[in-house]
Amino acid sequence: MRRPVELIVKYRASVGLLCLIAVLIVARPNARSIFIGFLFILLGVFFRAWAAGYIDKNRELATEGPYALTRNPLYFGNFVLGLGIAIASNHRVGYLIFLVFFVSFFTFLILLERKRMKAKFGPVYEEWAKTTGLFFPRIRRIKKFDFNISYYMKNREYRVLYFSLFVIAVLIVKFLLGFHA
Repeated sequence: MRRPVELIVKYRASVGLLCLIAVLIVARPNARSIFIGFLFILLGVFFRAWAAGYIDKNRELATEGPYALTRNPLYFGNFVLGLGIAIASNHRVGYLIFLVFFVSFFTFLILLERKRMKAKFGPVYEEWAKTTGLFFPRIRRIKKFDFNISYYMKNREYRVLYFSLFVIAVLIVKFLLGFHA
């Protein structure tokens, strides 16, 4: 079983990129879909950036900020961002590609991450997990704001912003060139 796990983890970004290219190929954006999709993309980018500023990967368990709302804020941010791209693409096949990719990879990755975190942080993880949503954020008041820009930079989260802006630019160009609904 170890080999399939390694393959899924290793190739998720490559498969994701191929899925994105397919979505961009089938896309038939219009001004409305681009605008609404862009709002979702920005929300996803924000959620990921917020989470990246709280996580010192593999060193300590992040439980504040977005991690007080969901155990997987980076994956939730990916979901919102991907949904935004699907909305902006304005094509049913784009939604289908996004959903199949997300469910296929991220459901598995969340389970894998959960197992790894339990092993690494034990009872501290278990206690935190009891009060924190697995994927969708639980709405509650955030008690502590300790966003750390150095974590954000160390995690290279700015690449997600640049990449997202590039995707929107491609969809805008496609719209302007007449490849729209």
